[in-house]
Amino acid sequence: MWVVRNMSIGSKLTGLLMAMSCFAALAVSLPMATYDVLALKRSMAQDFSILSDVLARNSTAALTFHDAEAARDVLQALRAEPNVRAACIYTKSGTPFASYVRDGKDSDFLPPVPRAEVTYFEPERLVRFHKIVLSGEPLGTLYLESDLAKLHSRWRGYKIAITVVFLATFSLAFLLASRFQRIFSGPVLDLVETAKAISERRDYSIRAKSQNRDEFGLLVTGFNEMLTQIERQNGELLAHRNNLENEVSNRTVELTTLNVRLAAAKDAAEAASRAKGEFLANMSHEIRTPLNGVVGMTELALDTELTDEQREFLETAKLSADDLLRVVNDILDFSKIEAGKFDLEAIDFNLRDCLEESLKTLALRADEKGLELLCDIAPKVPELVQGDPGRLRQIILNLVGNSIKFTDRGEISLKVEIESQVGDRSMLLFTVTDTGIGIPPAQQKSIFDPFSQADTSTTRKYGGTGLGLTISARLISMMGGRIWLQSEVGNGSSFHFTAPFKVFGKKSESTIMTAPDALTGMKALIVDDNATNRRILQVMLTGWGLITGEAGEGERALSELLSARKTGKPYHLILTDVHMPIMDGFTLVERIRSTPELSPVAIMMLTSASQQGDADRCRRLGLTSYIVKPIRKSELYSAVLTVLGPRKITSQLTQVIPNRRRPFRPLHILLAEDNRVNQTVATKTLEKMGHSVVIANNGSQALSMLAMQRFDLVFMDVQMPEMDGFAATRKIREHEKQTHNHLPIIAMTAHAMTGDRERCLTAGMDGYVSKPINVEKLEQAIASVVTQGIQGVADAMKPGREVASAANVFAWDTVGTLKRLGGDEALFHEVVRIFLEDIPGHLAALRLAIEQGQPESIERIGHSLKGELAYLGISSLQDQARELERMGKECDLRHVAELFTVFETGISALSKAMRETKSTKPDEQPIAEPHPVL
Repeated sequence: MWVVRNMSIGSKLTGLLMAMSCFAALAVSLPMATYDVLALKRSMAQDFSILSDVLARNSTAALTFHDAEAARDVLQALRAEPNVRAACIYTKSGTPFASYVRDGKDSDFLPPVPRAEVTYFEPERLVRFHKIVLSGEPLGTLYLESDLAKLHSRWRGYKIAITVVFLATFSLAFLLASRFQRIFSGPVLDLVETAKAISERRDYSIRAKSQNRDEFGLLVTGFNEMLTQIERQNGELLAHRNNLENEVSNRTVELTTLNVRLAAAKDAAEAASRAKGEFLANMSHEIRTPLNGVVGMTELALDTELTDEQREFLETAKLSADDLLRVVNDILDFSKIEAGKFDLEAIDFNLRDCLEESLKTLALRADEKGLELLCDIAPKVPELVQGDPGRLRQIILNLVGNSIKFTDRGEISLKVEIESQVGDRSMLLFTVTDTGIGIPPAQQKSIFDPFSQADTSTTRKYGGTGLGLTISARLISMMGGRIWLQSEVGNGSSFHFTAPFKVFGKKSESTIMTAPDALTGMKALIVDDNATNRRILQVMLTGWGLITGEAGEGERALSELLSARKTGKPYHLILTDVHMPIMDGFTLVERIRSTPELSPVAIMMLTSASQQGDADRCRRLGLTSYIVKPIRKSELYSAVLTVLGPRKITSQLTQVIPNRRRPFRPLHILLAEDNRVNQTVATKTLEKMGHSVVIANNGSQALSMLAMQRFDLVFMDVQMPEMDGFAATRKIREHEKQTHNHLPIIAMTAHAMTGDRERCLTAGMDGYVSKPINVEKLEQAIASVVTQGIQGVADAMKPGREVASAANVFAWDTVGTLKRLGGDEALFHEVVRIFLEDIPGHLAALRLAIEQGQPESIERIGHSLKGELAYLGISSLQDQARELERMGKECDLRHVAELFTVFETGISALSKAMRETKSTKPDEQPIAEPHPVL
């Protein structure tokens, strides 16, 4: 069909006319020929029927007298009929009686089986069966067979005639179509040529010529009118194009001018942004510098001999300074988030420890208002996770701190549970609920907006910047979670937020703290007026195999104790709260001690704050231990083990409080600081830690002093006259390339903006501490750089120098390790034995990987050692293993050999301490204190 479509119009018209003519000729000829052939067939059948009737009549006598010869003579009459090929006369029984064949004896004619009287055509013959009857009686059957030569001759004649007619008609139609198609195709071809000329010349003034007044003439007229319109529109377009070129030229000039203005505005905006950043940085520096003096001097003064009134004044001043520091930090955090320069860390940490330690810092504030502070972590919540513990702690402190601020009575609880888990990532749901004043519905929609507060009047009762919830909401969003609230005025509020964390394994803390056999089946009575606190304690204790009972007040507790004693199933342990209505905890203990049958029971006191004199009163009452709320699971576990475990101690009181970092040996420290107040604060603080301090007023003096004497550590201010801290650090690091020694440098600066820490580390510093100085953070900074420093190893490698140095001092907390193993000392020694057996192979493989420059192997071995050391609770060596892992992962092998020397020295000292511990039998020297390792 596609061939026909591509043919010219003339060819299409010629083909159409020829096809119509031929069709007409065939339509006339074929019906006539068909009719004549059918008529001939009817005639032949009729004639054949007459012939058979005559022959049947003539053969009656022969059949009657059984004269076969006469019958054959009758059939011989068919010789006059040349079309008859064969004939046969059958008897009444169907037996052939006489036959005739046109071709004589050589024919292979076989008479067919006689049938009823019938005439029919076959492809090559005409057949007739005729009954032979005499006086109504059938005598036999006559069979006649004729060829169709006459019919075929007639059909061949018609074929020839039709072919002749078709060819004649085809030829005539071709001649006529060839002439007539020009009448139709001529105007169209002329129109095509005209269109082609217009297209090639792009001259719309050319017109097609109209030769007829028919439809083709109308087509040409319409085509010419279209050309007229196109010619007019083309002229208009040319005019518009000329105008457009002028407009574009003018517009280009305007855009160029606008771009210049935008570039200037952009430069001005960037300059303003830089000015804003510099202003915030300078303001942070200028605020923190005097604030450091206020906080530092206040802390130093509080450690001196003071009257009660002086101490009260100084504590108030310190609280005010801490509040001011929080405001400054909130503003800086908000500015970092708004600028998009706030990054989250991915650190492996213990979720329960992080949350419980966060609540511990707020316990005193809650106790001062008489509030119950609860931490309810579901048993299935994973313990070891990966995320940003610092920001999670900041969110919890903001939410719980707000709850304390707006709650005058009742309780505040932090609840944690698993919302969903996919693979190794868990979405945790945190809920902070209080019984405070609630938030009106109108303020709930804007509560997370910057600087938004529920009460903004001049008579408002509660202060604050209104940034805490905003920062928390932004941090949660950055973590990949969401935050929402439910609140009712007068009935408290519930803040919910979700956050995803990567989970290490599926074990929760409850599975790690396995219950020793000594605890299984022992009974403990929980006495607390707060139902939620009783439920939390019950879940912890039953998880360790204890059978628990509970009482909401003192009289009910005494009744339960006496009832259990009478049934022969006494309680072995009592956990009682101090603050309860009607009968407080101390009164209950006095009642128990005054009852002889109850006196032997072990009692643990739960208090919301460690008040002065509580320990003495507990000793007088014979209490085993007391725990400061909110209760940490690990603290409660250790205390219960101490009271009910195999190494029960009854002679002394155990106060379960967070362990402080073990101090390092005295260090010789260089302080590069130009501010006299900061010099005094830092010097006094470091000297109280047992270190000696030398002061340099700027970077140049620091370099001179480093050239004259040896220091273990440098605290470097960033902003100083003559030579700042960055330049001084670069000079020190350049000098170290020749000496191959590494001196730990910690930035001590009031710059706390985004990127300040990174700039300090990029400049070659090892740590960062922002002002005002916090003693705990200062200790942590010293610990982090001292354990990672290379200076101690370089000194250790000198002839005659002992391995022990400040760079290699760390503490092995054997108590913490034992707790992780469920108090099982046999298991503890087994773990130590396995570690001592495996560590030489790890060190050899690590040494070989460093020598051959294989970062993948360094990363793999460092990761493995990091996990083992984390389980043993040796954080300093764990940090070094983590750094080895990072160097391998980032293919940064520049200082890996030096760090390995430090790490190997520390492992050697640790192995020595482990062998000493391993050689000591549990019953000879119980593991109770952190083991110092040099």
